[in-house]
Amino acid sequence: MAFAIDSQTAKDLELFSDKPGVQSIFSFFNQTQTFGGKLQLKGLMQSPLDNLEELEARKRIIAFFMENEQPLTINASQMDFIDHYFRLNKTVLKPNAIDGYFQKKFVSQKNKNDQYLIETGIEKLIFLLVALQETLAQTPTVKVPLGLRPYFTLFRNYLENPPIQAMLTSLGPSPRNIKHYRYDHLFREKYRQETQELIHTVYLLDAFKAVAKTANRHQFSLPNYSETTHSSLHVTQLFHPLLEKPIKNSISIEAHQNICFLTGPNMAGKSTFLKSLGLAVYLAHLGFPVPASSMKTPIYKGLTTTINLPDDMGLGHSHFYSEVNRIKDVALKIQQKQQVFVIFDELFRGTNVRDAYEGSLSIVKAFSTISGSTFFISSHILEVAEHLQKSKNIAFRYFEASLKDQQLHYTYRLREGISQERLGMHILKREKVLDILKSLT
Repeated sequence: MAFAIDSQTAKDLELFSDKPGVQSIFSFFNQTQTFGGKLQLKGLMQSPLDNLEELEARKRIIAFFMENEQPLTINASQMDFIDHYFRLNKTVLKPNAIDGYFQKKFVSQKNKNDQYLIETGIEKLIFLLVALQETLAQTPTVKVPLGLRPYFTLFRNYLENPPIQAMLTSLGPSPRNIKHYRYDHLFREKYRQETQELIHTVYLLDAFKAVAKTANRHQFSLPNYSETTHSSLHVTQLFHPLLEKPIKNSISIEAHQNICFLTGPNMAGKSTFLKSLGLAVYLAHLGFPVPASSMKTPIYKGLTTTINLPDDMGLGHSHFYSEVNRIKDVALKIQQKQQVFVIFDELFRGTNVRDAYEGSLSIVKAFSTISGSTFFISSHILEVAEHLQKSKNIAFRYFEASLKDQQLHYTYRLREGISQERLGMHILKREKVLDILKSLT
């Protein structure tokens, strides 16, 4: 069964966005050179893994591109012409000089554009094959990780087909005066499927190179995985990649703990930290580098976050009812998947204080009995944390804040323990909300 996330989690973590100008994690990684590479990258990012062998293979492929500057230059314009060439539903050029001459000489004005696309597509494809040939000659097989070798083998097998080999030998390293009619049938007829597989693989390498380039530029690191279900989670110097000047924090949850209870005042950094952590868990299950100095994580079967949960006004549901349904969904997912990473930011914010206290306490107690899954829960209700502080399987962390010269100061640093700061009334007074209200009476 594949690693599972839902649309709410994807929105919370800002994985993808269809809105122009809105940055997402996908757009952050999208350093691809081609449209086909962009599609391959999106496919990779929409398909998280929960298998150790597959994750390690993916990780090694990306590590290879992080450590090695590949000589293969992929040109967007070149690949666009190749794509157009294969999409043309036109008769293949006959592979002899006489027919080739008449096909070109007497082509109608209406079909001249198609003729141009065919000829340019052939040229661009030949240049790509020459570049692949040079790349393979400069890439020692012994250094290529096992997961990447099938792709390089596909390139070699294609280039070693006798007609393809003969074509490249005759054209040399700098092809000129290409006689298009000689090669159209090779690409669009004899080796059509093999050529399309080769192009697909080039796009996939474009996607891997984009991930590696992004990771190197922003100092991401490749994650490590624990093979047991009760292993601890360790992340050092975690940060959110979409922030310009992020504050880095570290978190460790030991093997006997399955809950981290997070407290701290508003704007202290809880939500950003939870988004960063959820994102790191997700990227780790893509086999991608993560925004941290190091990470060791169990392999989960799913990820669920509740950070920006909207009211379901269309169904007449309140925020509290939406929260209850969300908790029910999480319970059912755990029942199905067993090992799930769960984030709840401000549990039961949509109801009165008493219900929020009792509901939070009962839910956290219930979560604490579930082995295999990991829960990160933030709350303003300090009394819940105080009631649970003797629980050995709950780790308590908080974001500190303080008042200095009647000004709020946030460090955005994660500390061990339970927050004691109650700054809500100070903010009300500082903003003169009560004074304005009194002036209205």
